[in-house]
Amino acid sequence: MHTLGVDLSARPRRTAAVVVDWSAERAVVRTPLLRCGDEQLLHLLTALGAKDRAGVDCPFGWPAAFVEAVSAHAGRSPRWPGRDARGDDDLLALRYRRTDLFAARHAPRPPLSVSFDKLGAVAARWARLQALLAGLGRPVDRGGAGPIAEVYPAAARHQWGLPLGTVDELTAAAPWLEVPDDARRVCAASRDAYDALVCALVARAVELRMTTAPGPEDAEAARVEGWIHIPAPGTLERLRPAGWTGAGAPG
Repeated sequence: MHTLGVDLSARPRRTAAVVVDWSAERAVVRTPLLRCGDEQLLHLLTALGAKDRAGVDCPFGWPAAFVEAVSAHAGRSPRWPGRDARGDDDLLALRYRRTDLFAARHAPRPPLSVSFDKLGAVAARWARLQALLAGLGRPVDRGGAGPIAEVYPAAARHQWGLPLGTVDELTAAAPWLEVPDDARRVCAASRDAYDALVCALVARAVELRMTTAPGPEDAEAARVEGWIHIPAPGTLERLRPAGWTGAGAPG
């Protein structure tokens, strides 16, 4: 089994990807890939096998109320259904997805708004990649039911008790994770690579059903807006390979 983590940015310059190889006894981090372009990401994502999983740090959609408001505004008789004269509650619906409001309760800070912040440029890149994947016969379930799930490294680190965000901290908390010297150097020097590694670990948690999936009341919103998979507290240690005995653990 492999898990792929992608820390997506609007441009390749700040986009990183990490693959973790899992066996019954080992979890080994491959050297991170930096400055990933669309073709490289498509190759990685379409290469996922039946048991492989990917975690992508990027909104998979926009708030449904925002999409409705923009569509209404584009009509011949422009309307703006998302906000009235007072509009505070409606403005919140335009700014945040249902999953963002949920994630804010499990992260050190609320997620950025995909509709009102620069994050929208990242989502636009992912929307194009989603369309290309669908054209290749690999459609993305935005709720994470398929091989690709939306993840949020800051929330995962918060749940796993990793406030420093360093490789040394991570390997101390997860001694079963083997990070060869080349991979360690890249993750230590690049925040994008480190976040991609966390995304790959969350993808493992998704596979093991240790994240919060959308419930029946969230299913329709997740289908349109996407859904952030957040691991439960204390689950990092439970990601270890079942046959790991401590041999070969990093020093």
